[in-house]
Amino acid sequence: HGTGAAGAPVTGNKDAWSNRVSQGMDTLYSHAINGFNAMPPKGGAMSLSDEQVKAVVDYMLALSS
Repeated sequence: HGTGAAGAPVTGNKDAWSNRVSQGMDTLYSHAINGFNAMPPKGGAMSLSDEQVKAVVDYMLALSS
């Protein structure tokens, strides 16, 4: 999310995240946990728990608000 590779919303860019947030947090968490488009499940860090992935999503959103 640092470079926007493969269409990922860049962390810190509020506009890039607004469309995803508008889908609801459950959808955003599901995409992060299960993968979406080019993003692998859990961002490729399969050792993370679902709760840890949700915390990372929350962190990126906080940086992007």
